[in-house]
Amino acid sequence: MPVIASLLLLACQGPTAQALFDEHLASLRTAQAPDGSYGDSVSSTAHVLIAMTLCPRSYRAEDGPFIRNAAAFLARNSEEAKGNPRMAPLLALALRETGVESWTKLSRDLAGTPPLSHGDLARAAGLNPSDSSAVTILSRLSREDSIQKRAREAARAAVAWRTQLSPPSKIGDLTEVLTAAEDFLLAAQSKSGLWEVPPFGPEPGITALAAKALLGSSRAEVRAQAIPALDFLVGLQNSDGSIHGGRLPVYVTSAAVGALATGGREQDAQALANAASFLSGTQLDEGEGYSEADKFYGGIGYGNDLRPDLSNLQYALQALDESGAKKSDPAFSRALVFLQRCQNRSESNPETFQDRDNPAPVQAGNDGGGVYYPGNSPAGWKNRVDGTRVPRSYGSMSYALLKCYVLAGLSKEDPRVEAGVDWVSSHWTLEVNPGFDTLRDPRAGFQGLYYYYLTLAEALSTAKLTTLNTPNGVEHDWRAELGAQLVSMQQEDGSWVNNDAPRWWEGNPILCTAYAVSALRIVESSTP
Repeated sequence: MPVIASLLLLACQGPTAQALFDEHLASLRTAQAPDGSYGDSVSSTAHVLIAMTLCPRSYRAEDGPFIRNAAAFLARNSEEAKGNPRMAPLLALALRETGVESWTKLSRDLAGTPPLSHGDLARAAGLNPSDSSAVTILSRLSREDSIQKRAREAARAAVAWRTQLSPPSKIGDLTEVLTAAEDFLLAAQSKSGLWEVPPFGPEPGITALAAKALLGSSRAEVRAQAIPALDFLVGLQNSDGSIHGGRLPVYVTSAAVGALATGGREQDAQALANAASFLSGTQLDEGEGYSEADKFYGGIGYGNDLRPDLSNLQYALQALDESGAKKSDPAFSRALVFLQRCQNRSESNPETFQDRDNPAPVQAGNDGGGVYYPGNSPAGWKNRVDGTRVPRSYGSMSYALLKCYVLAGLSKEDPRVEAGVDWVSSHWTLEVNPGFDTLRDPRAGFQGLYYYYLTLAEALSTAKLTTLNTPNGVEHDWRAELGAQLVSMQQEDGSWVNNDAPRWWEGNPILCTAYAVSALRIVESSTP
């Protein structure tokens, strides 16, 4: 085995297709010529594009010039492929999932009728993986191999990965998985029945999330052991209705509402109402001197600053919904103003923003996805030739946007909702939190991964979507696939933890386990 592959597999403690693809595609990316081609040929460029669009990361044109310019190069040279029994299916497969309609149409023209599957196109193009796995194919490669060979074999590996990937058709029995997770959370409780984070002691937010996870248990004795957490949260409530220990008032209050609402105790009704009143009061609106013309109107932030964001807003709106607020509540209609400005959809978000101290103007793109707040995205920006920037849509905020739109009363037929569904469908993946440039930083997509899983489950359940249809025509039962993914990631002690990216507290197994259990509760719920 080549030295590079050996070291990679050792570092990963076992060969994974994702890690191997990251290694080889990052290397191939640096070989792109100014005209967009790879390996100075149409065939090698098509091979690289196939590898990038069919690999676990599912790269698309919006991810950058490494896809966009390569697809444009193939489009310019497509005439010579028409009628060629080998080249036509090769380019059809390369252009099929670029995410740009004109190239998708060209792919259909090249493929002919009826539409062929990925496997059929690959065989016609000479890319039959011969029953080899993606790991086997990629492990044999070395950077010393020619670009042509690396491109061809990476394409074969991507075809193998895609065609051999078999999404589960139904949800398996999750009893054993959830029992192990509940036992882990119970073992992590302090003597007081709370969950602690050194050096802070009992942590209200994590306590609320862990309690909510346990309160959904089918075991009465497990639910009973979450009751001290509810008493603790009610006892923390301040005169303004907030529930927190001095930090992150909106996040913690929202999580507390979720736990108290799940607990369903009559004695907590007033505490829930007071908490909901606090959350509504933190919304930036006319009460604070804001008008709809203001960039942040309708948003909700951490509760102790003046910059709202979609993450806090989605927690707050869900808490309002859990507390029994009606769709006619003005907080939802005001939130729509902010939500539109967090969506890359210029029809409903035509404004120009400036983010912090960067003088470059920021404008919405048109992919339909969501960003952190108007003009800002932790996933970065895309630079336009006119000097403006577009904030990159990414997974967790795109699902948060979709969930909030539905909570605010928009129907499936609303074009803003449709655009959001289109983004999550075309970026469907459980490997990473999509939207980050993982070729530049392979770990970027792991940031907030368990938060992403829970938000995905909440959004698709709230929107009453049972399946997602990806651009390649595959229908995904998201409940079955998410359930299988989480089951495969559970640790031996019943927990989950984000060892790849501990940012946002996901290095804490209590938090990740609470997220995972709540997501699995949604997975095992009946189809809407």
